[in-house]
Amino acid sequence: MLALRELWQFRSLILNLTQRELKGRYRKSVLGWVWSLLNPASTLAIYTLVFGYFFRTKLPADPADHLNSFALYLFTGLVMWNFFSGVVTGSMGSLLNAGPLLKKIYFPAEAPIIANAVTTLFQTAIEGSILIIVMFIVGNGSWTFIMLPVLVAILMCFAIGLGLILALANVYFRDVNYLIGIALSLVFYATPIIYPITIVSGSSTGRHVAKAIITVNPMTQFVYAARDVMYRRQIPSLQRMSGLIIA
Repeated sequence: MLALRELWQFRSLILNLTQRELKGRYRKSVLGWVWSLLNPASTLAIYTLVFGYFFRTKLPADPADHLNSFALYLFTGLVMWNFFSGVVTGSMGSLLNAGPLLKKIYFPAEAPIIANAVTTLFQTAIEGSILIIVMFIVGNGSWTFIMLPVLVAILMCFAIGLGLILALANVYFRDVNYLIGIALSLVFYATPIIYPITIVSGSSTGRHVAKAIITVNPMTQFVYAARDVMYRRQIPSLQRMSGLIIA
């Protein structure tokens, strides 16, 4: 509680840091914030083309599904992943960049990391808004969408906590930044974003191990909770929500 009270006292600094990051994100760029739409759109197009058409990934047959769209199934997972990845990777750079300022004046070390998270949240809000609009256009709109901000808020707490730990480690060991880049690539493919978890179902030992790794991955639960809300139009189960909060 003392830490939260201190952060609240420095809320003006966090706001200023957030504004600085928002202004500097696409500085001297011709397209500016249009890149916030082009980047996720290009990623979505590439994954949809490769895994949806070339590899012909099959979505699980679920009576609760109202859609059979690989692109929207993928987009829902990417929104959650992009937010998590952006907060974690941005946290390390934010703390390092704030180092000279921290040596001159005192403020909570968490402030620049929270500012980075809020900046990334702005990007996620754009992506999420586009996803919601498309869902309504294709007739998959639902009142369950009000749960999406709740899921993002829980994920934000999880990502900030992890980002803070890694940012502190990166101050002393710069190798952490490179290792996290590799680790995030592994976690991405260990999260059922571009494929359903049913793809690793089977009786072989290797498939059992792969499914166990995917299941215990916290991002798996976040991605499937988002798909429950956005794709399947249902509230995530109490077991799943409990897992998210514990994570």
